[in-house]
Amino acid sequence: MNNQIKRGSSSHRRAAPKKTISRSKKRRSVNKNPRIRSSSGNVTVRYDEFGRPIRVRRVKKRKFRRRIKEVIIIVFLLLIAWGIFVVVKYKPFNTTTINNVKLRGVLKEQVVFEGPDSEYIQTGKTYRFKVKDMVKDIFNTKVTEDIDGKSIKVKVTTNGVKDYVDIKNNTIKINDSILSGSRVDVIVSYNGLNKSYSYSIKDNLSEEIGKNMIITNPNEYDAVVNKTRHLSSDYKPKDLVEANVDYAQSNLAVRPLRKEAAKALEDLFADAKQAGYDFYALSGFRSYKMQVDVYKNNIAQYGSEEKANFYSAKPGESEHQLGLSMDVTTKEVNFKLTESLGDTEAGKWLEDNCYKNGFIIRFPKGKEKITGYSYEPWHVRYVGKTLAKVIHDNNLTLEEYFEEK
Repeated sequence: MNNQIKRGSSSHRRAAPKKTISRSKKRRSVNKNPRIRSSSGNVTVRYDEFGRPIRVRRVKKRKFRRRIKEVIIIVFLLLIAWGIFVVVKYKPFNTTTINNVKLRGVLKEQVVFEGPDSEYIQTGKTYRFKVKDMVKDIFNTKVTEDIDGKSIKVKVTTNGVKDYVDIKNNTIKINDSILSGSRVDVIVSYNGLNKSYSYSIKDNLSEEIGKNMIITNPNEYDAVVNKTRHLSSDYKPKDLVEANVDYAQSNLAVRPLRKEAAKALEDLFADAKQAGYDFYALSGFRSYKMQVDVYKNNIAQYGSEEKANFYSAKPGESEHQLGLSMDVTTKEVNFKLTESLGDTEAGKWLEDNCYKNGFIIRFPKGKEKITGYSYEPWHVRYVGKTLAKVIHDNNLTLEEYFEEK
């Protein structure tokens, strides 16, 4: 009995923890359930080994934040790349000083020359050369208009034409007495910078005609006479001479040419003879009064004034009155003025080579609507070697040359 333990004694109370441990194990077995979702379904709840709940954010929010970080990184890298590109290409930390103005960036363009942008310039007109000081870079744009005009220099470099060119206040003006087709080379300089210009000179036809369509420059070798540009009835060149060539004409009154044209005709016939062709001069200068008779005869021959106008010039409209034209012929065509001359070897040589001595075929084939006259392979007109070459090389008529811009 002594060994028995009574109920309610202290020994009995120490045995109680066994039941408590059993309850604790039971709770831990319940806590082994890893997830318990709330009734809302939006939040996932987990428990640790001691049964304490752990709240975890939604998976969608985690992915969204991750993407924002990736975008920020990409944008940052692009900004760095753009900055490197600007620095390398535009060099923004470099500076340029123009007219005491300091500008960031690399100078793109400093001085711009402005002059007549054309192949041709006309006599009698004034052409101005300008200079603009322009500064352009990636960060600054500045145009300075206060150019010192006194620093602009214009210089003609072509030999033989300086006497025909007037240079004043950064302008050039070509004298009317220069031959059309002449070349004028000009160098414009400003503060050590230079630009070259090269022009072909031509008369300004609109300024060389007066009342009643009478031309004002009949003494010039490039004067244009046609159905809309006439000569006065009393005009006659003062330097008419007879060329030292063979003539198929006994009338001495129509043999002369102006002195320079007569010398050129002698050279032309000499070159033709060396090539194996013999030409004869037939009709050179004709006065206004003589042209009256020629025109009347053509009206009688062709039956009407309208038809005669295509083959013959009215008085005052014939360039024979200039003393610069000569009708030529050969024995092969019986010393006549006929289109068949153009089909002969001599006629072909004349068309291809007369420019070398300053002549052109004044009324070429296929240009009848432009000249207003029929094809005349026998009619050569002196205009000077320079202009003759331009007209020949470009297959132009005299009218087309002066109309070309």
